[in-house]
Amino acid sequence: MRDTSEFALGYTSRHNSALIIANNLCHLMKYKSLCVVLSMMLSGCGFQSTAKDWYTVSTEKTLGISGIVAIDRENFLVVHDNKKINEPRLSQLNWQEDLPPRLQKMTWCDAPKLPIDLEAITAIPEHHSEFLVLESQGQVTRIRVENNHCDVVAEFHLPNATTKSNFESLALFRNILVWAERGDDEKPAKMSWGEYNVQNNRIKLSKENTMDFFAPYPNEHRRSISDIAIDQSGVLWVSAASDPGDNGVFQSALYALGQFVDDKAGIHWNAYHDISIQSQYENVKVEGLTFVGDKLIMGSDDENLGSKIAVESK
Repeated sequence: MRDTSEFALGYTSRHNSALIIANNLCHLMKYKSLCVVLSMMLSGCGFQSTAKDWYTVSTEKTLGISGIVAIDRENFLVVHDNKKINEPRLSQLNWQEDLPPRLQKMTWCDAPKLPIDLEAITAIPEHHSEFLVLESQGQVTRIRVENNHCDVVAEFHLPNATTKSNFESLALFRNILVWAERGDDEKPAKMSWGEYNVQNNRIKLSKENTMDFFAPYPNEHRRSISDIAIDQSGVLWVSAASDPGDNGVFQSALYALGQFVDDKAGIHWNAYHDISIQSQYENVKVEGLTFVGDKLIMGSDDENLGSKIAVESK
């Protein structure tokens, strides 16, 4: 049932399998140069983003895009994972395809403390100008943004957050809130979801509402889930990224993990059994995903190299 949700530029399953096997084999053998060559050879049969597909948003380290959400077709809010007092947390971004993006920093909300390490942002359906932003250790802040001004509406924690948590993603599909621990080279990302009560900001979470995902690519310095976006049909997309350090070299990939289906029994999750790379990118660390209609907007946090933006169409 994935034919309505996969990108036309995705890999065929045969080449995906070859790429995954080759990547894992050369990684285990620690032949890094072989990894690069095999990846380039095998990925040539599918979509391979090049530098011309990405538009520079900023060259400043403090303006990396760690999360993005669409306001309309040309305007977005982005969050920055900064930690110092004088560094920006929130910006407005205007981008029309084929034109240079324009970023405008915003003053953080009137609140007693600044958020630390913002990693994701998602819109609240049917609540105009209201959004949820997520810090890496699980603090969620509900904000209202109007006329270039930000107000805090509420604050709460993800129900499974701990002092060791490292969250990088958040998405809201109708009343289902989805989030994920990013994972690393040794452990998979762990995705969780639950019913979000927009009136009291509580999340109903059950033990069954979790899924582990270990991205086959990138295969070093791995973050198996660096962000989540859910399309109009309920298909859940994630970005995976490598982060070897502030100067790169970065790699990223897109995956579709499953679909939230709404029927007479309510909204339930159908995981895909055959998960493969849909698109692959070099020299960018994708950390922000958001849908505008059937177009997926991607933002990068390339550390010392700044940030970029690109679009995929189904």
